[in-house]
Amino acid sequence: MLDIDLVTILAEILNFLVLSIALYFLLFKPIVKRMEQSAKKRAELLTSAQEKEEQVSEKLAIIEERLANIDNEIEARIQIAQQQTQTESEVLLEATQKEAENILIEAEKEAVKFQQQEIEKFQEQLVDAILQISGQILQKKSPAVIHDNLLEELVQEIWDLGKSDMRRVKTIRDSLAERIPTVNVISARELTPDQQRSLIRTFSALADRNINMEIEIDPDIISGIRVRIGDLVVENSLAMDLSELKSEVAETLEEGIGDDE
Repeated sequence: MLDIDLVTILAEILNFLVLSIALYFLLFKPIVKRMEQSAKKRAELLTSAQEKEEQVSEKLAIIEERLANIDNEIEARIQIAQQQTQTESEVLLEATQKEAENILIEAEKEAVKFQQQEIEKFQEQLVDAILQISGQILQKKSPAVIHDNLLEELVQEIWDLGKSDMRRVKTIRDSLAERIPTVNVISARELTPDQQRSLIRTFSALADRNINMEIEIDPDIISGIRVRIGDLVVENSLAMDLSELKSEVAETLEEGIGDDE
């Protein structure tokens, strides 16, 4: 039976929460600040458009005042000119308003795009940082018994494969042809002689012949092993579990942001 140390687990959870809060203040708040700056720029664009509209209105008022003082004998022509000027001014004003609206719309689109990119970048950085820290903690704190249990589970999985799916076993054997197969083992820890013999027996039975075994020690898989023989790759490690957890966490974060929108 696996002896679970609840105090250690609770301490690790507390460390995890503290690190998560630190990441929030170190990564998320600067991004929010940049988003506020983008909003300020949009407001400045809108203010500039409003100022242009006021300037056009002032010019129209000046033109109308001058036209009112022209001699009566050219009043008819002036009225025509006023109408033309007013029409042109309205067209110009409408065009200016449309241009301002287009600028504002484009600015908002760019801001939303930038915000989404920053959020996605923050999500990826946050998940990677949390899982990297978790992996480092597990690498230092996980007991040897976890590694041993993961190895035994993988061995049992191969034996169960021979019992439940002989068609797949036959496919694996056929892929090995007539050569003596080499089993490549990547282990988080040094394997004991008994563990090496267990792996040799298991994969010799799977291949239905003698095998060669090459062993590589890789602490990055944290605990457990990864085995390749021919086209078959099987893994039972905490690194694999963390990788699966990363996808689940990223999906959960995306769903949360989608709900907020």
